[in-house]
Amino acid sequence: KDSPVRSRDGTLYLLRCVFLMGVRKPPAKFFVAYVLWSFALNFFSTFYQPIGFLTGYISHLSEFSPGEFLTSLQVAFNAWSCSTKVLIVWVLVKRFDEANAILDEMDRRITEPEERLQIHRAVSLSNRIFFFFMAVYMIYATNTFLSAIFIGRPPYQNYYPFLDWRSSTLHLALQAGLEYFAMAGACFQDVCVDCYPVNFVLVLRAHMPIFEKRLRRLGTSPAESQQQRYERLVECIQDHKVILRFVDCLRPVISGTIFVQFLVVGLVLGFTLINIVLFANMGSAIAALSFMAAVLLETTPFCILCNYLTEDCNKLGDALFQSNWIDGEKRYKNALMYFLQKLQQPITFMAMDVFPISVGTNISVTKFSFSVFTLVKQMNIAEKL
Repeated sequence: KDSPVRSRDGTLYLLRCVFLMGVRKPPAKFFVAYVLWSFALNFFSTFYQPIGFLTGYISHLSEFSPGEFLTSLQVAFNAWSCSTKVLIVWVLVKRFDEANAILDEMDRRITEPEERLQIHRAVSLSNRIFFFFMAVYMIYATNTFLSAIFIGRPPYQNYYPFLDWRSSTLHLALQAGLEYFAMAGACFQDVCVDCYPVNFVLVLRAHMPIFEKRLRRLGTSPAESQQQRYERLVECIQDHKVILRFVDCLRPVISGTIFVQFLVVGLVLGFTLINIVLFANMGSAIAALSFMAAVLLETTPFCILCNYLTEDCNKLGDALFQSNWIDGEKRYKNALMYFLQKLQQPITFMAMDVFPISVGTNISVTKFSFSVFTLVKQMNIAEKL
């Protein structure tokens, strides 16, 4: 294709799936179909599934084997967190469109073929990552379903009124089908609410080295007058403001969803480790390992990107300082000094102003899973189960 790729294309498949989550304004042409689909998916996956887990424990706790209970419990915590994240995205979903509009502003400053190629690569990688997330999450849901059907039980033994899976094969098939629909729907939603920070920030990072080169070139053209040099500097200051607007647009959504995930990731991984080491057979161990991979995907890639983004910001300050400002006029130098101070404040994301979103925080919350595992071993809870 001759037309250059746009930065917003990095979220193309993400936003299509967000639409299929049923959290968008219903389209006029398919209003009734969209509302019915939204109701079915969100009723079973967002609202009823966490209640179904809890009610299932209260009703049939004595009938669970230890492995089945832990399989159900690890998913229950993640289901509760997923529902909370979906609600956060539902409330703030318009910010995705605003962020894409800001990306369009950034694209207007892309002029060189080499710069367009950088954006193209980032867009391609962003979409591939989205499909990788989708594959990992759906493999988990399908693995758990198949391994449960193989042993003749529903995957999570949620509570559904009027269904007793022990009474007949039909009831077992209906309950397993409902649980798989709810879990596949939840995984589909989870891909969207976990992958959007990666998709957006990956494309932002592609703009950072382009902006860095723009800063480094300031004042290097001998044909420019002092006034033109000053105008180039002002344009760069405006570019930086656009980047900050993009980050501020996404910050409330990222802050809420990552905070929820940080709260549960250690606990969920702890239960999964206990299940794999002490109780799981081969089928359920494979399902638990794919679940562990899915849980680690929920925070780890974005935390790594946040560390890289901080490094990118540090390079911006160095690039501006290394530009040709020595022989600039006083007005130019004053503006440059002010701009340099702004560039030395790196872009950071916080989880509800409590945790900085970084690799260090991710390692800390992940290490909590080993604490949970050690506690269970020392208290002999496994033997009591």
